[in-house]
Amino acid sequence: MRKKVSSILSLGLFSIGLLSCATVHDRLNTGTIVRDCTGTYLRTGSNEDYLICNADVVESKKEGEKVSLIFDYTKTCAERDGKIMCMMFHENKGMIRVKEVR
Repeated sequence: MRKKVSSILSLGLFSIGLLSCATVHDRLNTGTIVRDCTGTYLRTGSNEDYLICNADVVESKKEGEKVSLIFDYTKTCAERDGKIMCMMFHENKGMIRVKEVR
């Protein structure tokens, strides 16, 4: 009986942990706009770049300008599908979709 309760408790804790890590929404981060032929990026204070999929929302911001963005992480970037980019590599920590510019 005790082993069964322990197993159920472990399964419950595992499920809660898994659900809490599933998706992170509405992140706020301040950084600098960085552009090159590969795309537009948000460079954070820890020198990590994040590719902005919907770069049109920060089009009015200048290279090197500080911005605060609310965004979601994304695994796909439909805005870039079928577009020809340069062959340069720009290391980044992932892709983001901006929801709001502050």
